Amino acid sequence: MKNPMHGLLAGFLVITVPAHGAELAYESFDYSASVPLTTLAGGSGWWEAWFEDGAPVATGSDGLTYTDGFGNVLDVAGKCADTTGTATTRSLRDLSGGLLNDVWISFLWQLPTSNSKFEGVSFYRGLQQAFSISNPSTTTTSRILLTNNLFANTGSDTQKGLFGTTHFIVLRLTKGGGTGGADRIEAFIDPLFSGNPSSPDAVVNGTNFDFDRVRLAGSDGSPLLVDELRIGTSYADVSPHDAVPVADADGDGLSDAQEAVLGLDPNVSNAALVAAIQAHPDWFDLYNSAGILSLGNGGVVLAQTGNEPVNFVFEVQHSDNLNSWPVLETFNRQVVLPEGKNFLRVTLENR
Repeated sequence: MKNPMHGLLAGFLVITVPAHGAELAYESFDYSASVPLTTLAGGSGWWEAWFEDGAPVATGSDGLTYTDGFGNVLDVAGKCADTTGTATTRSLRDLSGGLLNDVWISFLWQLPTSNSKFEGVSFYRGLQQAFSISNPSTTTTSRILLTNNLFANTGSDTQKGLFGTTHFIVLRLTKGGGTGGADRIEAFIDPLFSGNPSSPDAVVNGTNFDFDRVRLAGSDGSPLLVDELRIGTSYADVSPHDAVPVADADGDGLSDAQEAVLGLDPNVSNAALVAAIQAHPDWFDLYNSAGILSLGNGGVVLAQTGNEPVNFVFEVQHSDNLNSWPVLETFNRQVVLPEGKNFLRVTLENR
């Protein structure tokens, strides 16, 4: 049974300039074609060169590319990594920044053909495999799996993935953001570049997903192509792209498509009217930022900067006399909101 918690969280958004994080590591595989990765040391954010544990992964004959559902094109360079070989291929590389968590990871992925072998990208803490993205090794399907290698290799199936198709895979690691304070990993398959993805295709929780090593592997030399491996502190860091130009013939800030919906002439500027609305929102029964923040309506207003997550903090208090209410526990985590206007509600579930 679920009972609504007292109070409504009104997610009105205050839009300011987004505060981007930093790109921590990048590997574009910008090397010659068809050479072993071993001893290659390009990119940034890595401790030393690639090394092998078995046969080496090699560079492909070409690189991978990706365009999102809006036509925006991911920035790419160089070749790709190809696990194809005559024996099991395993190439690894250590990060220079020590153990990482609370980060975003992205890479391009293409599974060329059907097989029931393991092909995947794994993330290690030293010699311990923490989590991985792979195909099922028990079937011949092309599905993409997110696996918690710390707990009996338990996984979460994204239900996505096509043979011969390049997918943009994004992982978000949140330290202490999972069930019971565990670490949380969310996997997003082919998200749009236009804002933080908010609906994961798979989720796993684990005791400690800190990592400092990346491994590319193909069992028995089975083929997998991986490219544009990025690690950063924000989604923007791991999704650099060229945006599709938006047509705005009269330069008034409203796109031609928006003006068509509004019944306006895209060749006649409405800049003066837009400026008047922004300067005097009360004339049009609209609210400015200060007005929005005053509309708590008995709830709590969470202010958001750009597309960044909002900080969500609440206390569980207890009492033995209904007069004094000391704090029993405080919960603090970041919440990624969907685009647009949001009203949030917290519920308590009795188990």
